[in-house]
Parts: sequence; C-alpha cells; structure tokens
Amino acid sequence: MQQESARMYAYAISFDTIKVYLSKNYYNGISSKFYLKDLETSEHELLHGDTAGEEDGYNTYLFHTSFKIGKSYRVSDAYGLTCFLDFSRLPLCKEFDDHFYYDGDDLGPAYTPYATSFKVWAPTATSVIVKLKHYDDIKLYEMKRLDKGVFALRIFKDLENYEYTYLIGNNDQVIESCDPYAYASTSNQRSSIIVDLNKIRKKTYVLPPLEHKTDAVIYELHVRNFSVDSYGNLRHKGKFLAFAEEGNKTMMNEKSGVDYLEDLGVTHIQLMPINDYATVDEDHPYELYNWGYDPAQYNVTEGSYVTIPNDGYRRIQECRDMIDAIHKHGMRVILDVVYNHMHDIFDNALAKTVPHYFFRTDENGYLTNGTWCGNDMNSTAKMCRKYILDMCKRWQTLYGVDGYRMDLMGILDVETVNAIEEQGRSIDPSFMLYGEGWNMGTLPIEEKAIIENNGKMPQVGFFNDFFRDTMRGNNQMEIKGYTSGDTYKTNEAIFAMCDYNKFSSIEQSINYVECHDNATVYDKFVVCNRDEGEDYIRRRCDLALVMTLLSQGVPFLHAGEEFYDTKKGNANSYNAGDEVNQFDWGRRDQNMKTVHLVKDLIRLRKENKCFRYYDFEDMRNHISINNINHRMIEYILTQDEGSYHEFRIYVNPSLDNIGISIEDSFKILQKADHEEIQNGYMNVAPCSFVIAAR
Repeated sequence: MQQESARMYAYAISFDTIKVYLSKNYYNGISSKFYLKDLETSEHELLHGDTAGEEDGYNTYLFHTSFKIGKSYRVSDAYGLTCFLDFSRLPLCKEFDDHFYYDGDDLGPAYTPYATSFKVWAPTATSVIVKLKHYDDIKLYEMKRLDKGVFALRIFKDLENYEYTYLIGNNDQVIESCDPYAYASTSNQRSSIIVDLNKIRKKTYVLPPLEHKTDAVIYELHVRNFSVDSYGNLRHKGKFLAFAEEGNKTMMNEKSGVDYLEDLGVTHIQLMPINDYATVDEDHPYELYNWGYDPAQYNVTEGSYVTIPNDGYRRIQECRDMIDAIHKHGMRVILDVVYNHMHDIFDNALAKTVPHYFFRTDENGYLTNGTWCGNDMNSTAKMCRKYILDMCKRWQTLYGVDGYRMDLMGILDVETVNAIEEQGRSIDPSFMLYGEGWNMGTLPIEEKAIIENNGKMPQVGFFNDFFRDTMRGNNQMEIKGYTSGDTYKTNEAIFAMCDYNKFSSIEQSINYVECHDNATVYDKFVVCNRDEGEDYIRRRCDLALVMTLLSQGVPFLHAGEEFYDTKKGNANSYNAGDEVNQFDWGRRDQNMKTVHLVKDLIRLRKENKCFRYYDFEDMRNHISINNINHRMIEYILTQDEGSYHEFRIYVNPSLDNIGISIEDSFKILQKADHEEIQNGYMNVAPCSFVIAAR
C-alpha cells in the first residue's frame, strides 16, 4: 500500500470509483469538496459522491468518475491537501480480469543478434522503464503502454548477456523488479539476463511411451542431497551436472550416480524444486541448506545447483544437461513445482509488477493463509493461471521435463490443474501430473484440486494418504500401521492395496509410505517398534516396500527408502543440512541385500501386468485378497500373459507363525525368511513375506 500522506490517500477501487481516506486528525476528517486533476492535461474535475464510513482513524469517501488507468492523477481536498490516485488496488475488483487479460505468448524478452524486444504485463503501473546493465554501463529506456496493460520496448542492438530489470512506476513510487518471464538471472535474483535460446544444446532420447500411469515407478530425489556425500565419488557435488556423470563407483566399487538409478529400475525421477528458491545464498551455497519449497522465481533454475550462478547460459544448460542425462539412462523427469505460495509476498517479480493480483485475498482484502506460508497463489485469476501454464510449458519445451508433482495442490483450483494436465499431454502423450490433494485454503470446496474432487480431474494423480497411514501409521511417530504391526488394520490394508472407493481411476492413486516430508519409515519404526530390535525393524521396512511396489496404483519411493535411510529422527529436516539430508552412499553399500530386493520387486512389477492394472473391472476379474487369521494378507493375482499366470503373495506383519495351504506347483520367487512349500503346506514366519507364482 502506497500512501502519499498519512493525512490523505486515494485508491481507484473499480474502473469508475475512487475511494478517498481523510485522517480524523486533519479537520476531523471532513472536507466539503474533493477534486481530481489529470497531471497530463491539468484538467480539474469536481468529484461528486458520499461519505462511505470510517476505517482505522479515517473518514472515507466514495466518488464515481471516469479516469484512464495508467495516467497520473492527483486528488485534492477543500483545504489544498493533495495525494496521488493509486491504481494498485484495482486487481481486487471483479472486472479487472476481463479488462486486462492478455492472451499473447510473447511476454518476457525475445532476443536476436540485431534487436531484443521486451514485454511485461503491468496494468496498474503508470510507467515502466527497462534498466539495462552491461558491466558498469547502465542505461534506462522507457517502455510504451499497449492494450491490456502490456508495456513494450524494442532495442536495436545486440544485447546478449546484458542484465536488466524493470522499474515499475506508480506515480512517484518506483519499485525495481526482475522480469517474471526472464529465462535466466544473476545470483540471488539481483537482475535478469538476456540469452540466446538457440545456443542451448538439446539432446533427444526417444523413450518408450508410457502407455499407462501404473507402468511408472517414481523415485523422489533432492539435487543437492544426491551428490554431496563424498563416499559416492561424484565430482559435481550438489550440482545439476552430478547427474550427467557416468561410470562412478563408491569406495566399495558399487555403482553410484545416475548409473545406480538406472540399475535400480525406476522409471521416473521426481526432483524436489529446482526453480530459484530464496533461502540458500547462491554465491555461498554451502552456508545454508533448504529443500527448496520457498520459491523466489518460477522462471529460472536454482543458482546453487549451477557451477557459476551468475552465468545465464549455465543456469539453463546445466539443468538441461541433467535432464538429458536422466533421459539417456532410460528414465523420465518429474519436477516438484510449488505454485501455491512464494517465499516473500513483497520480494518477488509477480507482486512487484502487479501488486495485489497474484495472491489470494479475503473479502476484506487481506491475504489468505491456507498454505501456512503467509500467502496463497490466486490461481483462479486469469493471468495467474496463464502464468502457471506458461511456466509449465517452458519447463517442458525448453528443459524437457516429463511431468509435474504439485506441492499443496489443494490450494489450486480444479480448472487450473486440468488445464496444466491437458496442456502437458498435448505436448507429450506420456506426460504425468499428480500432487498433494489436501483440503487447504479458502476456495469453495467444489473448486479445490483435492482428493475428494478426483472425479473432476480424471487424468490427475493424488498422493494416497490413506495408503500411507494404513501401511505405516500416520505422521505421529508412535502410531503404528499395518506393516509396523497393527494387525487391526488388516482389512484397511486390503482396501488400500486395491483402492476401490477412493479414486475414480486406479491410475490416480500414488502409493507411498515415505517421501521427503516427515520421518523416514525406518526412523518411524525405530520409535513405534523400539522394543522389537533392529532386525525386526528392518524386516518391517521390507514389508512396507513390498506393499508399496506390488499394490495396484502408481508406486512412489523416496530416495534411500531402499536402504533404510535415516534422518536421525528429524521429522522436518527441510533446513537441517547435508549431514541429515544427504543421500548416504555408504549406508546404501551396507544394505545391498535390500537394494537388490527393491530391484527384484520393480522387475517383477514391470514384467507382469497383473501388478499394473489400470482398469477397475479388469482388476476385479483378476485379483482377490484374503484376510488370514486377522493378521496376514493373502494377495492373489492372475494374468493372461507372461511367464506366470498366477501369483500368491503373503504379508505377515504379526509376531506369529502362520501356516497356509498352497499347492506344490507354486514356485517361491521372493521371501524374507526360510519359508518353503512342502506337501501343500507353508509356514509364513513373523514379520515376513512370501512371493510365489506358477
């Protein structure tokens, strides 16, 4: 809020209404007349209206009049006190979107060696200036206001690698901002950088089409975590380029880096946020640590992951090289995107270019806080929705990503999320979109992109918190789930494995027991199963892996889950540093038995369609699940093709031996203990599983 004077200030609150505030400490807040002066023509207009009421020590007045948005005006009272007319509250009126929506695809910089064009959407600004910097040389160029609140400028000069910012004017108030559509920036978002996109190297690796989302096995990684541990022998520690290294081995001569990910067998690497985030100093990246859920710029990459963060080309190229390298090794890339809030409501290009527009407010004009981060993205606003769609398109077409995981997706609206999915699939038929469908924020319930509205978003996946809480227990450390020994949840676990009721499609269920949030499964079981000892805790972790990878739906693993990763009991390690968060290659080497189990389970899933049904009717015709002794699950799957036509899987999280009848024709493929089939009988040991097939 800009106030010319503490005694009086004025806002345009609609396209024909001005609201004036006059302090009660100044003539008791009473004036018999008010005037509007056009500073370009010097024309005065006597305003006609009424006293509107009182607000926080001010009398308020409403006047209906005509004015041109973007011009400078002064309001004066009967005593000669004046203030500028401020347009910054216009985005709060309902007509703003219809009046200023711009459907062009040319916002931002457009470079050629002969000229560079600039376009920025800033409808409430009275002026916009491009501040151009090349080394110590700084020049200012005034932009021209066009229709729909767009300001434009073309400079006939080779501006490659020049830095620039916008000076957004609101009468005599000027705010300096980066370009929300820029492709690159200097470190810590000091300025945007002009680059030639034709110089970005792109390598194309043709991957087999993802025919059904249930064919995916998702693996969540943090860029920095993946390579900082010296034991992994990766050279580009904490950088995008660590993923482009090949042939790396640990000190025990086991594969590390992207070779390990390929060998594990996962199909999709979900990268935690790689857009520019605020709480790591990009010039001193190892002084602080953060997961990255504090976006500063959606349009450029995180500089701490780049070898030289002030090099605009490296900001793009090294990220592109990472994604290309993952593709080369046969895996797709999912980006974790945080289009629900920003780190600082005042210090970002969106709020600076158009105040009060991109962030949701309540009926009184106050910011909503459904994210618990102090602000919520206003995705129902047309230009906010367009911005999100434009950025999603950019990450797909410029960087080559294959899908998105949407953080706190329930803050967004159904229409926006469906538009992202439709756009993504039009670019790439194998595109995937899924997110956190928690019920948050202030939108009407029927508009929210939440699990309960999954039928309105049939192509969008959702993290299945019912699966998580049933299988491992909820986020309270001491609360057990089925795999940690709460056998009262046996029937719930059966429903979770073949979720008949929660979703409109099997492909919508993202099945997981661990992600970056909250405690790791191992750390949780150390607490809730502390009396059982280390061996049983690890056996229970194995059961959770079996349930995640072989249930119907889309399996999701958190990096390190395959080797009992630990965050040393820290359930919210978003800023806890490398020691807590790093991918522990040494611990991986110590637990290769479980790593091989995960590889075998993934291979089993890939080779047998019965673990990947995508149609409910087909699933019902080929799957049955039984509750054995109110403790153990018998999971029977059949299929019409493949090396095996029937599977029987037994999961026993109890502390009891449970005997079952099973034909000798079955072959045991995987087991946790010494179970064998003898004379049509098998004993399933405590905290163990058996996978048999024929």
